[in-house]
Amino acid sequence: MSTETTTPSVAKGRIASIDQIRGYAIFGMLLVDYFEAFDITTQQLHHHRDYMTYADTIAPLFMFVVGMGMRLSMKRRIEKVGLREARSGLLKRYIMLVLIAFLLYTGYLWDALMNIGLAGLLALWFVDKKPSVRFGIALGFLAVYQVIFSFTTYGGWLIGSVKYTEETVPIIWKLIPIGTELVDCNINGGPIGHWSGLLMLVCGTIAYDIMATTNTQKILVGCLSWGVALCLVGWALRLPIGNIKETWVFSKYYVTAPYAFWSSGLCFLTMAAFYVVCDMIKIRIPHMTVFGLNPLFIYILQWCLMESSHRFIPEDATNWFAIMAGFALFYAICYGTAYYLYKKNILIKL
Repeated sequence: MSTETTTPSVAKGRIASIDQIRGYAIFGMLLVDYFEAFDITTQQLHHHRDYMTYADTIAPLFMFVVGMGMRLSMKRRIEKVGLREARSGLLKRYIMLVLIAFLLYTGYLWDALMNIGLAGLLALWFVDKKPSVRFGIALGFLAVYQVIFSFTTYGGWLIGSVKYTEETVPIIWKLIPIGTELVDCNINGGPIGHWSGLLMLVCGTIAYDIMATTNTQKILVGCLSWGVALCLVGWALRLPIGNIKETWVFSKYYVTAPYAFWSSGLCFLTMAAFYVVCDMIKIRIPHMTVFGLNPLFIYILQWCLMESSHRFIPEDATNWFAIMAGFALFYAICYGTAYYLYKKNILIKL
């Protein structure tokens, strides 16, 4: 982890819509991570296995904006130190993210930070390639994941219809530290769920290339075309095909192909919306740019706060005043920290 103080000229050179959408991803995580912890809150702020809610749109968007930052970082590093050193720098960064996630996620490794780190470790080897190559490789990983999910006991384990024993546990868990202890941790696609999440990250790298053109027509047409096309593919893959294919599950919990395509498409459409509002109409959504400056650090901070908050407000709490007061304090700490770093022009690089 390192800190860097930016100059005013650097801050002015930033693309408003990218900072705003990055901040929105963090804002959405604050909402979802806090309110999902309580049983009485709206179902739209809870993750579900059988359908997609607002909560299920946030993690893909977070992965998407990480991809945008990864592409920008790789291009800048290549210009300064060359491809080999640029790749080495990103390798260290994403290994660090995996290690941090390993320390944070005790008993449920396959959460947002771990998936970002693992997907980043895959993407860094081809993030410098053409968009068609990047997208093709991501499709390959997604296809393999879907095959494993559909035609092995892996999918049954995620859904819960298959229970592993010490003798039947797949070798992939035996290759992972404390792997056998994580057999009951079937969330976000499990240990290879990032193969599917890779599509969202790669789409983020493509979105950055589109945004970097600074051409309004290319940006709108590009984001809308990618968004609509990916959503249509996701919806089509979900549908049954006669006796050939049954309905494929569609939720963040399993990260199957329909969800990966659909959520990636929504990310492009969200990017287009932020471009119109922030770069064309010149409207700034309060707090979003502040959160967008140090997204990964704020994510870790809010996770630590959430883990502590359960000691004071139980998950089955029914007192709305206590829940909302807790959120106000939670949000104030996160925003206050982000605002301090923003005002000091401090970037904390993980």
